[in-house]
Amino acid sequence: MSPVIKVDDMAFPTLQVPDLDLQEKFLIDFGLTRVARTDDTLYMRGDGPQAFVHVSKLGDQKFLGNAFYACSMEDMETLARTDAFGNIEELTSPGGGYVTSATDPDGIGVQVVFGIENRELESDLNAVELNVGGIERENFRRINQPKRFSKGAYPRIKRFAHCGLNVTDLEASLDWYNEHLGIIASDLLKPGGEGGPLFGIFSRCDRGAKLADHHSLFFLPAATQSNGKSGLNHVSYEMVDIDDVFMGHEILDKKGYEPEWGIGRHYQGSQIFDYWRSPFGQIHEHQTDGDVFDNTFPPQVVDVMLDGDPNNPEMGPSQWGPAINMETFGDERGL
Repeated sequence: MSPVIKVDDMAFPTLQVPDLDLQEKFLIDFGLTRVARTDDTLYMRGDGPQAFVHVSKLGDQKFLGNAFYACSMEDMETLARTDAFGNIEELTSPGGGYVTSATDPDGIGVQVVFGIENRELESDLNAVELNVGGIERENFRRINQPKRFSKGAYPRIKRFAHCGLNVTDLEASLDWYNEHLGIIASDLLKPGGEGGPLFGIFSRCDRGAKLADHHSLFFLPAATQSNGKSGLNHVSYEMVDIDDVFMGHEILDKKGYEPEWGIGRHYQGSQIFDYWRSPFGQIHEHQTDGDVFDNTFPPQVVDVMLDGDPNNPEMGPSQWGPAINMETFGDERGL
């Protein structure tokens, strides 16, 4: 059965926290910039064209959900006619636009938005060339151009990239997001390979021939991650390049925030990653250099126990960098 619509990309997450002052300070140190703030809502942007890429609501800590970009107003109208989604409403957030809302099988909020006006870019977000690969220096691409970043500069965040969700039923979650938003699987994680138990699903937007990130949503089992409670695993932001990941790491470390995992390079998705806890325990990731696919790339069954050092197998390892702490990553603290 064809999906109701196919969304184009992730737009922003909405997190609820008990202290917006503390949240704003962390997000500034993370690399975001305040766009607007009311008594109960904080909007933060990156360096990309989006009006905002992170929303925080004042209240008891909770993950409220994700927003996705629709490709057209017609898609919004189609979605709003389904039983799952509500009427189209005007957004009062920066950039205006329209939204229709639903909840997924775990009660996590899902918004689909269209018509949010982009802002003008203030700086060039193209990465400075890397002199890598090949034996002949004549093939290098940065010629007569030293590479310089200001010590202590904040990292450049391009966009909201993906979200990890702890869910009660992995297949049911993918089915729901596929049915309504056209989300498709990239990797099915099965310890032991085909026939093994399903441990996680990396899934992406179906943008047809246009390239999409390896994953926009990563579904993980709440039973093993967070004692059966569904909600946020982590939110992830794409940086301009590897220098921004390391610059962000240096700032967050100096500011005394709690590291969760990194720096390293993933197997699934291939990103260079760095995960940090907010003051409320919600995990935020810096990442860059991820895989991109069109819709001709089929789902892969991945035996995660075959990755890494065969003499010391670990669940969810990195190609390089530290091993994940399976006892804490995506636990109840971040829900």
